Amino acid sequence: MKKHLLTMVLVSLMLVPTIGAQTFEFRYHGESLADGATVTIVAEVNEFDELACVTNPFNDPNNGLILKLLSGSQAQGNASINIEENSLNPARVLWCMGGSCVNLGSNTSYNKEFSTNNGIVQVQFDAEDIQSEGHLLATLTATIGSETHTVKIKFTNGEQQVVPGDVDGDGVVTAGDITALYNFLLNSDDTALVNGDQDGDNTITAGDITLIYNILLGN
Repeated sequence: MKKHLLTMVLVSLMLVPTIGAQTFEFRYHGESLADGATVTIVAEVNEFDELACVTNPFNDPNNGLILKLLSGSQAQGNASINIEENSLNPARVLWCMGGSCVNLGSNTSYNKEFSTNNGIVQVQFDAEDIQSEGHLLATLTATIGSETHTVKIKFTNGEQQVVPGDVDGDGVVTAGDITALYNFLLNSDDTALVNGDQDGDNTITAGDITLIYNILLGN
């Protein structure tokens, strides 16, 4: 009987489908992004004295939004950008990814191919010469082989933004937010603390850390 049960268990394990390892991801400020995460960027005056939102800083573009291969250095893929909302009235909306740039103009969606360079692709998505208050919300989707991941990009001007789980105020929820809470709870270090009370109980506790873990896990 035991031998029969063992045989059944082995057969059932063989029938479980194998899940392929993730081969690429989006990162922002060096932190991995959960699939479908939102990167929020507040408008600032650029070097041309225009109000603008950019995903990659001019002085350190690799520290902005990038697509990162988790193994290997060369790959080709397809990407699409879809602008869902736009009340900023920018003069230009530029999208560059692994090659030439395109000014979207009045287009709200665009598709292009891209190639990685040393395992990364800089995602340059800029709204330049912003004329109005409001926000722009876009979804970027990238596919390499049979694997697809998305990231949402939100530009804002004149809107107060509170991203649930964003403790350090960088506009996105990452492991860095958990680190900021740990540093405060263990060492009273509030250097990176912008919005520590995540669960609304007017105090910072381990419950706030649990809430961020749930956000990162998609719960």
